[in-house]
Amino acid sequence: MIVMRGGWVLLVFVAVFVGVGAATSPMLQITSCEIGMYSREVPNLEACNASIWSYFGMAAGPVLAVPVLVCLMPVFLPGRRVAWLATAALFGLSIVGFFAMVFSSKPGLADLLGFFWPVAFLAVLVTGLAQWVGRHRSGPGHLQRAP
Repeated sequence: MIVMRGGWVLLVFVAVFVGVGAATSPMLQITSCEIGMYSREVPNLEACNASIWSYFGMAAGPVLAVPVLVCLMPVFLPGRRVAWLATAALFGLSIVGFFAMVFSSKPGLADLLGFFWPVAFLAVLVTGLAQWVGRHRSGPGHLQRAP
């Protein structure tokens, strides 16, 4: 469990880093303004290059905190089931964010969740590695007879 808990603590920091990166990214990351398609929400090049945080303000904070809180769940409730549920939740949030970004006509807070797909893939790696280490560290599996 120490490997899993340590991995998820690392993922918390990665999620915070990704969230800060998302907040400071320009609006062109979640709109089509970089190709000259301006909208009422992003009317010119200056607004296109403005940070996402400047557009959404404090409302972006709770949305960006959701993946961080999901990553904290396996830290405080260590277990394979919780870790895999958190991994599935991260994938779900990333998919929601991706589809919100692609199919929305205007920028929305759900778009920000699309930035967290690397955290979801790292969660699979951490959880799978921790499960593998735990299985090989504890000796014979529960279905095998000990000699």
